[in-house]
Amino acid sequence: MWFSQAALSAWQSCPLKYKYRYLDGLYWPLATGGQLSIKIERGRQFHLLAQRYFGGWTGNPPGDPLLADWLEGLRGFLPLEPGLEYLPEYELRLGGAVPLLAKFDLLVVGPGAVTIYDWKTEDKPPGPGLAAAPQSRLYLYLLSASGYFPQGKEAAMVYWNPRFPKKPLRLEYSARQEEEDGAWLKRLAEEITGAAAFPPTQEEKNCRYCEYRPVCHGQSLEDVQEELLDTDEVDWDQVQEIELKGVIL
Repeated sequence: MWFSQAALSAWQSCPLKYKYRYLDGLYWPLATGGQLSIKIERGRQFHLLAQRYFGGWTGNPPGDPLLADWLEGLRGFLPLEPGLEYLPEYELRLGGAVPLLAKFDLLVVGPGAVTIYDWKTEDKPPGPGLAAAPQSRLYLYLLSASGYFPQGKEAAMVYWNPRFPKKPLRLEYSARQEEEDGAWLKRLAEEITGAAAFPPTQEEKNCRYCEYRPVCHGQSLEDVQEELLDTDEVDWDQVQEIELKGVIL
């Protein structure tokens, strides 16, 4: 079992969800429609465009005007520079007592620093709450503690949303944070592997966007779609994670 940000988020969101996905192997994509599907598909297409751009692709802009604008914004935000190494969709694993796994949207390796970039496409700019999110803590810890990149390189993480190109969120990382995150990940992994029961969440909002809603409540996400689109409580990161990253990530 490799602990990814999706696994950690699933556990914190709902232990029963974690059991369904990672222990029972019960998995299927979200059944969605209407505006929700459009948002998810645009997010998927943007991630693909970003991967191609940082992989050296020089093709024509996409036919979708909004995606073309997003790609142009990305080029302006992070132009390709000589002397830097760009690693899109880069997977890194760290074995040991707590096996960790991450797949970064982009790593940029410079002379003295390695920066993680993560693309968000929901209808809000990256907020400061992301600093304490499992994704940030796992990604930065794994990058810093793995020793894969030469010592002396500083680690940082940047969240960027093409809908809000001038509002990136940059997270610096320190040795103290690495120590704290390592201890946190160890405690969380022990909690998960030692669990004797997997109770469902008591937070209704965690159920609203969950792919296992039909199993627990007999109602799919598509059935409650209009309610979802009218609330600010939807965790779009989780929705996109399921569609963009798949079951293990």
